[in-house]
Amino acid sequence: MKTQRLLTPIAFAILASVSAGTFAASSATIDDTQISRNNNVLNEATDNDAAVTGSLGGASGNVGVNVAAGDNNQQANAAAISTADAFFVFGVPVHATADATINVTQRSQGNSLSNYSTPNNASLSDSAGGASGNVGINIAAGDYNQQKNDMAVASSEEAVSAGASVTVSQVSKGNETDNYATLEYGGQQVTLSLSADGSYSGQSDQIGNVYPDIWTDAPHPAGSPDGHFDLDTATQGGSDLNGDGGALAFNEAGSLDLDGTVSGFLPVVVGFNQAVANNASLSNSLGGVSGNVGVNIAAGGGNQQSNSLAIAAGCNACVASGPVVGGE
Repeated sequence: MKTQRLLTPIAFAILASVSAGTFAASSATIDDTQISRNNNVLNEATDNDAAVTGSLGGASGNVGVNVAAGDNNQQANAAAISTADAFFVFGVPVHATADATINVTQRSQGNSLSNYSTPNNASLSDSAGGASGNVGINIAAGDYNQQKNDMAVASSEEAVSAGASVTVSQVSKGNETDNYATLEYGGQQVTLSLSADGSYSGQSDQIGNVYPDIWTDAPHPAGSPDGHFDLDTATQGGSDLNGDGGALAFNEAGSLDLDGTVSGFLPVVVGFNQAVANNASLSNSLGGVSGNVGVNIAAGGGNQQSNSLAIAAGCNACVASGPVVGGE
């Protein structure tokens, strides 16, 4: 009966090497680069939901989970394991080394993100309870999220030296994020009425005596004068209302009435259709876990997260005995 094991990380490197001489070396290396650059995302009334629910209970070993909703999210679970056991091969203490290395680079540059009433929700609920071993979980909702869970382990029974290292570089610059809420408009009945009325009365009168000239032929001042006519108080039929001379008088009277009604619909902002919501939650999860556990949960845009672990274990004072090839 065959037993099959499934290795779930995105990058899982195991390298064990021994030589036929008195030197045994083992190394495991992961070189990981994530770049998000010059992207443009526009979300309008878009739901980005990432969730893990009721999963991974009692899981053991190396477990990696990536769940992403949205755009241009980058996630990874990496494990590098190196082992060296010279006693198992040669039966005598020999020089042995074990090295495990992880190099991670994450860059997010020059990205543009606009959210219009876009809810981003990332959650981990009722999951990973009782898990053991190396557990890495990444959950992201939104845009341009970068997440990592890294483990480097170097182990040797007979190692003179054992080294494990993790190098992480995260760069985020020149990014632009706009969160807008879409307005909700309603048709509002508006009635406007206009009413105005008024009246006017008065008098106008010529000021002073005036004697206009009469000219013949060519336009004035050329031509020849023929005399003038009188506009003064002595003019036949004249009337001087103000007593300041003159013969012309007018009585004025009038009224002005305005009345009207205007009605119709005007667009009125009655509220927000839905504001941009970024929610990340961890609920009832990871209870009773053991070992190395890394969890990244992000909601929104441009988040960078990392969980790294480096372990080096060696023995340079072990007993000078052990199993011998071909021995009893």
